[in-house]
Amino acid sequence: MAILPELEKRRAKRAVSEEAIDKEVLVRLAEAAHTAPSHTNKQPWRIITLVEKEQLEAFRETLHEGNYWAKKAPAISAFVTSAKSSDDVNNRDLTFFELGMAAMAYQIQATSENLIAHPINGFDNAKAKKVLGLGKDDILEVVIVLGKHGDTSHLNKEHKKQESSPRDRKDLDQILSFNSWNEKLSNTEE
Repeated sequence: MAILPELEKRRAKRAVSEEAIDKEVLVRLAEAAHTAPSHTNKQPWRIITLVEKEQLEAFRETLHEGNYWAKKAPAISAFVTSAKSSDDVNNRDLTFFELGMAAMAYQIQATSENLIAHPINGFDNAKAKKVLGLGKDDILEVVIVLGKHGDTSHLNKEHKKQESSPRDRKDLDQILSFNSWNEKLSNTEE
């Protein structure tokens, strides 16, 4: 059996169109995230999707300079959890792992909808939390920039190149071992 096409096709592209995304599609993305597994079914993730112009503009002001391209996106989804939602299982907090699984399900669904879903953490967290109306116990872990595929004319030279470059991943033997740790797994080079 081959790897799912959505997994192979998913890329963190930046050439987003300003064209609106139907609300039904955005709901399906959240439904996909909603299917993610979680310990004792706590589902410690919350998703806030910004689509209204004023909210998007306010959030765009929190973006770091390198995420200039995200200012064109018609939707941005914030993945939030709470310090109160953590559940210590054998001295391991699974909250962020579970939020990550929900975010990945969200991205896979977005890919199947032929959307770009680019997760970023390049924003001023305190300002972003304020825009989203989050409290002190709320943790804004990541946002996913959403858009239909657009042209690359607004991208800088490096980002234009990355849009069409081949996927760059570590060799499989650098991330996979059977039965025990091996030397190749220790390679921390990027």
